[in-house]
Amino acid sequence: MPDSPALPYAEIAVALPVDGLFTYAIPPGMDLQVGQAVLVPFGPQQITGYVIGLRADSPVDKVRPISRLLDEAPAVTPAQLNFCQWAADYYLAGLGEMLATALPGDYRKKARKVYHCTDPGLDAIAAGAGDESLRMTVLRDVAARPGRTRRGVARSLDGEADAAAAGRCLDALARGGLIRVEEQEVKAPGHQVKTVQLALSVEDLPQPVGARMRGVLSRLVEAGGALDLPALIDLEGPGARSAISRLQARGVLILGEREDRSAVDPMAGSLDLRPPPALNPDQQRAVDAIVGATDQSFLLHGVTGSGKTEVYLRAAAQVLERGRQVLVLVPEIALTPLLVGRFAGRFGDRVAVLHSGLTGGERLREWRRIRAGEADVAVGARSCLFAPFADLGLVIVDEEHDDSYKQDDGVRYHARDLAVLRARQAGCPAVLGSATPSLESWQNARDGRYGLLRLPERATRRTVPRIELLDMRGRPGKEPLAPELVEALRGVFDKGGKAIVLFNRRGYAPVVECPGCGSSYDCPSCGVAMVLHQRRGKVLCHYCGFHRPFQRDCSICGEQLEVLGHGTERVEEALQAAFPDVPTARMDADTTQQRGAHQVILDRFARGEARLLVGTQVVAKGHDFPDVHLAAVVGVDHILTMPDFRSAERTFALVSQLAGRAGRGDEAGRVLVQTRHADHFVFQLLAEQGPEGDLDAFYTEEARQRRTLGYPPFARLVMVRVEGADREAAWQRVGEIARAARQLAERYRDPAAPRAIDVLGPVSAPLGRLVGRWRFQIVLRGRDLSRFRRWLAACRPMLREAHRGGVRVIVDVDPRNLL
Repeated sequence: MPDSPALPYAEIAVALPVDGLFTYAIPPGMDLQVGQAVLVPFGPQQITGYVIGLRADSPVDKVRPISRLLDEAPAVTPAQLNFCQWAADYYLAGLGEMLATALPGDYRKKARKVYHCTDPGLDAIAAGAGDESLRMTVLRDVAARPGRTRRGVARSLDGEADAAAAGRCLDALARGGLIRVEEQEVKAPGHQVKTVQLALSVEDLPQPVGARMRGVLSRLVEAGGALDLPALIDLEGPGARSAISRLQARGVLILGEREDRSAVDPMAGSLDLRPPPALNPDQQRAVDAIVGATDQSFLLHGVTGSGKTEVYLRAAAQVLERGRQVLVLVPEIALTPLLVGRFAGRFGDRVAVLHSGLTGGERLREWRRIRAGEADVAVGARSCLFAPFADLGLVIVDEEHDDSYKQDDGVRYHARDLAVLRARQAGCPAVLGSATPSLESWQNARDGRYGLLRLPERATRRTVPRIELLDMRGRPGKEPLAPELVEALRGVFDKGGKAIVLFNRRGYAPVVECPGCGSSYDCPSCGVAMVLHQRRGKVLCHYCGFHRPFQRDCSICGEQLEVLGHGTERVEEALQAAFPDVPTARMDADTTQQRGAHQVILDRFARGEARLLVGTQVVAKGHDFPDVHLAAVVGVDHILTMPDFRSAERTFALVSQLAGRAGRGDEAGRVLVQTRHADHFVFQLLAEQGPEGDLDAFYTEEARQRRTLGYPPFARLVMVRVEGADREAAWQRVGEIARAARQLAERYRDPAAPRAIDVLGPVSAPLGRLVGRWRFQIVLRGRDLSRFRRWLAACRPMLREAHRGGVRVIVDVDPRNLL
C-alpha cells in the first residue's frame, strides 16, 4: 500500500557519489512508497533517485519537485534498503550510489550518447605525452574506457573537473574528430510488453466474418484468453494488427500492458540433465550441517573434484522444498559453465541468471522475474548479490577466494563479504566454498566465526596429482618451454590425452626494445611498456588501451627491434611448433571478447577438436575435463614477485586450482610448474604436500608473515589513492589528507595500544602514472575494528571534500591489492 499522500515531501538518495539525502516536493496526484525510483532535478541535470522516506515538512525553504515516477513497483524492499545502507556506510559510499550499484544498469530511461576515441585521437595522445591539459585528460579517459556516457566521463574526472567543463571538452574533441559519438538505446524500467485479452467469455464471443479476426480469436481461446501482442503477431502475421484493432473497437478485445519478464536461456545446449549421484559420507555431513543451520556461515573446504557442487545442489533442493530462495555467486559466470549448467539442469526455469554476458535488457528481465517471484534460484557474478529475493534460505559463494568478487570501480564492495552479511540479515546459512580458501576465511574458520566443513577426497578414485617443479634458474630465457615439459606433453598426446598450459600474461611479449639506441614502445599516458600483440600487428597498453601499429625496425636508428619476454601468444606459437599435428586453443582476454566465446573454446576442447588448451588464469577456473592428463604452469613468477601482500596467496591458489584440472578421469594426472623461484616456500609446500595436502602449513606461514607486518586478516586496511594530471597538485593533496587523517587519529588512539590505528604514507603508487594521471596513495590501518570504524567515520567528510582542484580521491575499503 502506498504511504499517506498527505505527506508532501520525500527524502531522496540520488544515484551519485554524494553523501546525505535531499528533500523534494511530491507533485499533486503522485503517491510514493519508500524504495521507489524517481527522476529528480539535481543541478542542471535530471538524475535517478530513490525514495528513502516521506516527511511532513522540509528542512530548507526552496524545494524542487520530483520530475516523475520511474516505476510503480518499488525498486528495493525495506530489507534491501537496510542492507544497502549498511554496505554504503561500510564502504564509505553514498546511499544512492550504492542503490544504483545494486540495481540493473538498464533500470533507467532514455537513449544515451557514448564516446569512442578515433585513430586521429590516438595520434594526438601519442604526440601529447607531456600535455596535462583537461582536454588531453578527457581524451585519454575516452581512449582508456570506450563506450562511456558524458556523465560517466564526468564521474571518472570527479574532483579534476566539473561536469560542465568535461562536457565542453567532449564537444570540442568530437568537433575536432578526435572522438566519435554513438547513440545507444536504453529501455526504461517501466518498459512494458503490449498484451491482448478477451473482453468477453468464450460463449459470448461473436462470429466475425473475416478470416483474420477468426484466427485472432481462435489463438486467444487456445491460449486461455490472453497473449502478448508480439506473440500473437508472430502466430497470425502482420495482417492481424488490423483485425485486432477492429475487434478492440467492437469491445471484443482489451489491449493492455505487462512488465517484460521473459526468461533468458542461461546455458543453451549446456544443461546437465544427469541424475544426481549418491553422496559420499563427507558430502552428506556437509549437506546436513548446512540445511540444519539458521544464520551460521560455513567454509566448505574441498579439494578440487571433491563434489562441492553436488553439496550446493542438494542443500539448495532442501531449501526450495521449504518454500525459500537460493542465491549462488560465482566469480566469473562465463568461466563456470559446469555450475550454471548443473543448477539450470536440476531446477529448470526456476533459475534466473545474472551476469555481464547478458545484455542490459536481459539482465533487467531476469531481475524482474526474481522480483515477481517467478524464479527462486539466482546464479550469477558479483551483482547477483543484490537479487531482489524476499525470503532467502541459502547463500552460496563458490570459489570464495577469487579476487573477481571485489568491485574495482564505483563502490568498491566485496561480494563475498556482503553475501555473509546478507545471509545473516535474512536468517539463513551462507556457504563459502573453495579448494584454496582465502586467508581471511580460513582464519574465520579457525577462530570459530565460520563452521568448517571438509571434503578431503575427490569424488572419483583418482587423487589430485603431485606437483613437480622445473627449476628454470641457469637456463636461457628465450625459450618459454622447458625440454622436460615438451617431453611430458609428447607422452600425453601419444596416448591420446589432453593438456592445459597456463601462462598468466596475454599478448606475444611484454617488452619491445631497440638493442642499438635503447628506445622502446612506451605508453605516453601511463609510462609503462606496451605489450606486443603480434597477430594484431599492434603494441598495446594493457592499462589504458592505447595502441600503435608495430614496426619491426626502430624509428630512431633503424636497427631491428628485439622482442623480449613471453605472453600467451608466444607460448601458443612455441607449442604449435613443437606439436604441429595437435590442435590448439587459446583462451585469454584477446580470444574471448565476443559474447559466448569462452563457451565456444571450452566446447571445442571438450569435444576433442582441440587437445591442447593454453591461456591465462581463466583456464584454471572451474573446468571438469576427465581426459586432461597434464596441467602445466609455464609462468606465474611475476605474480609471486608483485609488490603486494597477497602475492604468495594468489600464486598458491592459482597453481593449486590448475593442478586440480588434471587426472579427473581414469588416467592419473601430472602437474609441472616452471619457476625461477623453486626455493620459495609456496612452491616448496606445493611440491612436498601437493595441492590436496594439509593447508595449515601454508596458511600458518602466511599468517605469521601477515601478523608481523600488520596485514589482513590481522588488521583492516583502507587505501586512499589520489590521482591528477598535475603531479604537484596531486602530491600536495595526498599530503594534506595524510596530515588530516593523523590529526583525527589522535582522538581515537588508545594509549595502551598506540599502533591500533595508523597512517602509512603518502607514497607514489607502484603504478605511478596511469591514463595520464599521477597516482599517490596512503593506507589507513586499524587493528582495533571499533576504533578504526569510528576514525573512518570522522575522516569521511574530509575525504569527500578532497575532490577538488583537478584532483580526485578514490577510497578502497578492504583493498585486494595495493597497486
